[in-house]
Amino acid sequence: MAQQINRLLPALACLWGICGVQGVQATDININGMVVASACSVDTGTVDQTVTFEQARAVDYTKVSDTSEWQDFELTLSACPLSTTQVTVQFSGDADSDDSTKFANAQGSASGMALQLVTRDHQTEISPQGTLAVVVDKNSRRAVFPLSARMYTPTGHVTSGEFQTTVQLTFTYQ
Repeated sequence: MAQQINRLLPALACLWGICGVQGVQATDININGMVVASACSVDTGTVDQTVTFEQARAVDYTKVSDTSEWQDFELTLSACPLSTTQVTVQFSGDADSDDSTKFANAQGSASGMALQLVTRDHQTEISPQGTLAVVVDKNSRRAVFPLSARMYTPTGHVTSGEFQTTVQLTFTYQ
């Protein structure tokens, strides 16, 4: 029996050596994500809003920078979550070929006219691709962008026709 154990021990030692040589390797997994502020609701009066100007006469726009009267309007977002403290809007649209700080009369037939867009206090002009940020009111959970717009001639050479342009809005929440 001792002889059988002596023969078995080297065999077991070899098996243990083979079985014991196992690769062990530690590794890390990086998991990334982003927590973003939740969206507010765009009020129905803001969705597809139309700002209408009074009828203008081409003969009244003979000098560079002649303008129509300001038309006030606002963009309103409501039901903003508590985690959303600020809303930024980007204004996208075609820039006027004569004044790139104004929006082109892209869909209208009148020439020589552009859209000037500013904050309601007329202190900040908003150009195509420009942005504007407002703080969400903590009590009402609303974000309101008070704005004004008017027709503007960058050339002083206006022809009659329809004035129509589209400004697309993209909201970002912080």
